[in-house]
Amino acid sequence: MSNPAKRMRRENAIERLKESMASHEANTQLTSKILEDKGIFKTEDEVEKLRQKKLERAKVCLENTKSNLNK
Repeated sequence: MSNPAKRMRRENAIERLKESMASHEANTQLTSKILEDKGIFKTEDEVEKLRQKKLERAKVCLENTKSNLNK
């Protein structure tokens, strides 16, 4: 069994990933705001493509974190 602190950190990461995914799935406002804060301006198509890529990466990260939870 793994360290209890490590398990808690992974459980918290899962919750943060779920919240982040929900925000990105809702609409493009979060992605647009992030880009705006960084001073990067893109077209709506580019923002949507970036949002989809962020969702894909978050899903993979979530799956990996869940599979590592019981290690």
